[in-house]
This record gives sequence, C-alpha cells and structure tokens, in this order.
Amino acid sequence: MLKNIYAPLSGGVLQERVMEIISNNLANTNTTAFKEDEIAFQEQEANPWPSYAFPHPPAPFKINMQELWPLKGNEMNYVTLSEIKTAHTQGPVRKTSNTTDVAIQGDGFFEVMTPFGERLTRDGGFSISNDGILITKNGAVVQGENGAITGLGGKELSILPTGEVYAGKKFVDKLKIVSFEDTKLLERLGESLWIHNGPPENLKAPSGDIAQGYLEGSNVNPMRNLTNMIIAHRSYEALQKTVKAHDDTMQNANKISEI
Repeated sequence: MLKNIYAPLSGGVLQERVMEIISNNLANTNTTAFKEDEIAFQEQEANPWPSYAFPHPPAPFKINMQELWPLKGNEMNYVTLSEIKTAHTQGPVRKTSNTTDVAIQGDGFFEVMTPFGERLTRDGGFSISNDGILITKNGAVVQGENGAITGLGGKELSILPTGEVYAGKKFVDKLKIVSFEDTKLLERLGESLWIHNGPPENLKAPSGDIAQGYLEGSNVNPMRNLTNMIIAHRSYEALQKTVKAHDDTMQNANKISEI
C-alpha cells in the first residue's frame, strides 16, 4: 500500500522542482542574453531491463502510455529528474545605440577574466573603466585575442562585425569569441557567466557577426512557460489529492483491522 503513496509523492516532489525552474525562467524574461532551462523526466523502477526507452521528452511531459504496453519492471512506480537542459538558442537582438553594447549574432561566447579565472558570457553590456579597459557589468575584464582590451579611454570606440576593436582610428585588438560543439558541457554560474567543463576538442570556430550598439535579449518564451506552470500546478494538486486518498484508505483499513 505504501507503494501507492510513494508513486504520486515522487511526482509531486518533481513538480515542485519544475515550478522552481519555470519561475526562474520567468524571472529572467528581461535579463540580457539569459538562456532558459528545460526539464526531462525519467521513470525509475527496479527492473534493469525495462520495455520502454528513457528519458521521455521534455516538459510538459505528455506521452501515449498505450504505446508502452506491455510494461515490464516495477510498473513505473517512481519518477525522477532526468536532466535540466539549457536552450542555447539565439535571443532577440534589440538596438541600444550604446557604443559599448555588443551582441553576438550567431553562436559563441565572449571570454572574460574574473578573479576566479576565465569565464564566458553572452551579455555584451560592457563599459569602459577609468583605466580605459573594456569590462562587464560586474567588473570582469573582456578579453581580446591578445589579452585584456585596453587603451580605450577618451577615444571613440568602434567594433566591427568581425570583432575588431578600434580606439579612434587605432586598431586595439579583436574580441575573443569562443564556440563549442556540445553546449551541454557548459555550466551556468550565475551573473550571466558560464564555464566550460569539456575537453579542448569541444571547441570550434565561431560563426556569426558582432553587432555594436545592440544587446541580445532573453530567449525565454513567457507564454509557453506560463502554460507549463499551470500544467505543473494542476499536476501537483492532482498528485496531492491522490496521496491523501491513499492515506485515507490506509487509515480506514487500520480502523477495520482494530474491530
């Protein structure tokens, strides 16, 4: 009988996690270059040779169960989180006319130097420090192919579509853009920063142009996330009612046994 409670309970706990991720997506709808997360579920059961493939497709997790019969294993009693996948699709590009704002139109990341080492970002909302160095909003130093991009103070900044940086008519450096074959090896660190946890072989030549005076927006689809949030909330309520129904049944069974 406890098995009948654990099954919906595991689903309810997972729906809470779904709500957390969707809420984070919606909270970052207006965050520059934010990439939304998607979720995949996985059935967890005792039989190591189930009769169905897993994990199943990402949220909102609808599947025709008739296609899976006959089911083998522990009747798909429990559900777990298979993976949280980040959608690295291009966000909309908006014009700001700020010369220190740059957007990558295509794949790739800006490389920046933080106190903790090299990091990656697609947030091109840069500025020039008092020392004439190109930096991010959080003070990380934007990297060129020859190191930090310096010597920008008091001069007109120009950045070509190829990434070449000019202070007035003087060539300074070229923005260092890094691109990857498998973006699943990138880890989100917060503050629009990422770190690459893969081998050097995962690097590839970046494709796309640099747009000066533009910023990339978030790729979050608010309507889809709101719909998924409603589905997750209703699923949680249904699972909660199922747990209560099984609990009431167990209590009634215990009362009968006492008679």
